[in-house]
Amino acid sequence: MNPSHRCGAIAIVGRPNVGKSSLLNRLVGADVAITSRKAQTTRHRLLGIRSTEAHQMVFIDTPGMQSEHKAALNRQLNRAALGALAEANVILWVLDIHRFMPEDAAVLQRLPRDLPVVVALNKQDTLRSERDRAEAFALAQRLAAERPWSALVPVSAVSGFQLEALVGALEAELPEAPPMYGPDELTDRSSRFLVAEIVREQVFRLTGDEIPYSATVVIDRFLEPNPAEGRRGLEVDATIVVARDSQKPMVIGQGGERIRRIGTDARSRIAELLGMEVHLRLWVKVKDNWADDEAMVRSFGYGGD
Repeated sequence: MNPSHRCGAIAIVGRPNVGKSSLLNRLVGADVAITSRKAQTTRHRLLGIRSTEAHQMVFIDTPGMQSEHKAALNRQLNRAALGALAEANVILWVLDIHRFMPEDAAVLQRLPRDLPVVVALNKQDTLRSERDRAEAFALAQRLAAERPWSALVPVSAVSGFQLEALVGALEAELPEAPPMYGPDELTDRSSRFLVAEIVREQVFRLTGDEIPYSATVVIDRFLEPNPAEGRRGLEVDATIVVARDSQKPMVIGQGGERIRRIGTDARSRIAELLGMEVHLRLWVKVKDNWADDEAMVRSFGYGGD
């Protein structure tokens, strides 16, 4: 092993919908975290692992921190985000380069002073005009005046702009240590977990604003390929859980068109990620206002991270 090899945990934090999961996927080089335009797409503490000869970065992707968190699900997501800070050697704070919002100020107040913080100003690729660039420069100046940062780097998770500079800034803050995971490991999550997340991602992508972010997915049956038992591919049965009766037909669509599309797109993504044939069946079930019920939130796997 390289005697100067660096290894440590990096907590990715920020308000909802600034591109934390997209940035994680870019840094890791694989789609280990689901993405969509909906806020609070990420709900679990998720490790993404980047390994090179010089370093191993163990990224902890967290739910977006919220200042308003009255529902049981929202409270659980905030606890998961704050808990990740206690595990980290370094914090990667992701901001939208276009604007600094009250939610960003709330995250700033929660950042510990005893850990190095690297700031990533994401979505640099969307700066279209001189005014955009001037506002981004003003934001960078404002942040620089707040406190000393390890680095402040404009980046783009979409184009890859300055990701190597970001990696260099993070690596410089990691302790010298051997790797914690094997060189080919990309995440600590099971295939079962990733399958549920991919289905949920497609629900969000294909229902737009019709279905609130409180929709979730439960795996009912998960059988790995086993030719001796006649299974040449992965067999999965999953239930999409919504919070109101009116949401069920929105997921199913006219004549079942939408749920078929969700299944088709999810099946393709799962097969690509896992490298195997996939047989996926989906159902939709209503659990009234489940996101407001602490016990039900825990029963769906939130809070055990």
